[in-house]
Amino acid sequence: MLQLVELRMVSLDAPNGPPDEALARLSRFAMARRTDFMLRSRKAGTNLAEWEVTIEAHDDHRVFVASHRGWPLVRRIETEAGPFDTLHAWIKSEAALSDLKTLLDDASFTLSEATETAIVEWDTPGEMDTGVHVRATLRLDAGRPAMLTLMAVPDAREALFATAHEIVETLPFLIVPIAIDNTLREPVKARKLKLPKNASPTDAFVEIGKSVAAQWFGNDAASRGGLEVEHVHQLRVAQRRLKTALKLFPEWVGDTWTTQIAPDLKWFGDLLGDARDWDVFTDTTLTAYAASDDPQHKDAWTPTQSAADTNRAAARQRLRDAMNSSRYARLALSFVEWFSTLEAPPDQADQTLAAYVQKCITKHYRKIERAPDLTTLDPSTRHKVRIHAKRLRYALEFFASLLTRKTYKEVEEALGNLQSVLGEGNDAAVAAQRLADLDEAGEFQKGLAKGFAVNAQRMSAVEGERILRKIKPPRIK
Repeated sequence: MLQLVELRMVSLDAPNGPPDEALARLSRFAMARRTDFMLRSRKAGTNLAEWEVTIEAHDDHRVFVASHRGWPLVRRIETEAGPFDTLHAWIKSEAALSDLKTLLDDASFTLSEATETAIVEWDTPGEMDTGVHVRATLRLDAGRPAMLTLMAVPDAREALFATAHEIVETLPFLIVPIAIDNTLREPVKARKLKLPKNASPTDAFVEIGKSVAAQWFGNDAASRGGLEVEHVHQLRVAQRRLKTALKLFPEWVGDTWTTQIAPDLKWFGDLLGDARDWDVFTDTTLTAYAASDDPQHKDAWTPTQSAADTNRAAARQRLRDAMNSSRYARLALSFVEWFSTLEAPPDQADQTLAAYVQKCITKHYRKIERAPDLTTLDPSTRHKVRIHAKRLRYALEFFASLLTRKTYKEVEEALGNLQSVLGEGNDAAVAAQRLADLDEAGEFQKGLAKGFAVNAQRMSAVEGERILRKIKPPRIK
């Protein structure tokens, strides 16, 4: 039996020719032993949660494979089988498949019809001082993007990621760190988390990271067929949830994150923010302004709306180009690599999750509780209060299973209302600035937007202050 970890990657396009030829030119593949064959696969036709069980065969070789689609790397267990060995008997006999045996119990399962896929496989030469090998398998299904899987023994993760980094720096490949149905195009919203009280803070952070990844990379995959408004919105929400998680677990964030990931994350976040702001401005705010004008002046808004839509399309294209870049691929890979080596800080090893959560939410609650009267703050400072409220709301969503029902229902709802009210004032301020920068906008339109912004900020400050002072301290069970 061989136990491996997998990192899966998908080809975005092929500007360098066929993906197998492009890979063959990389230094880690140039001297590798290459094998081309047709792979016949049959999957176990039963619901096994995060497990996938298959029989893979080519020529006279049959291999039983059980893949656990965990986070952040897939765990692969395989054994070469004889002609009369059965998959069910193999699962029962392997101690490493105890979780899978529990899921299967004594139930039988059927195998799917065999499918054939063209495979190119390399066994890359190991490092001179370690002898570590990385197996690379390229699946070439007709009509679908090429899928590359890198495999190595668990102790060779460093070599696995080094190979992946060389690929994304040179070729248009992007990692796929979670199981994604590439046929789906619907935006992916954050899923609810259920964190047990006996989990450690590190366990909780990993689960939150997995949830963020599902939303981030799920919307990435869904948007490849067309980047729409809601994809942009959900991608931005995923990035904000990630930032909140980092604020909640600061002891886990070290130099690697700060120097190698944070700059690219800010770059991507800024592009998302710009695209989202143009969406809101074009579809919501500007439309409302035009509708509020006198009927005889409505035609005057057409050039302004057209210019806004042009700017929105340009922002969307900048984001789309970024998501097809090696910088974005490197960001995604570095994010997953960092999570794969996450460990509890020494001073946090024995802390319970319940105690840690109460400390976290109290700390973030105080940031809004101690805010001065919102009507006395300038717009930028008031916006910071909104950011703190949003972070606390995301924190409550992360830790919902540990909170009292009253806290989650009342406090989370109030925070959502505060976020929305203060957001209206901020959107009006952004709209006034966008109109001021548009050459196509007339002086009346710019004045109207400025007036709306002043009034919206005043009203949002008054209403926000009312909501804020009624928010009670969050409590865990």
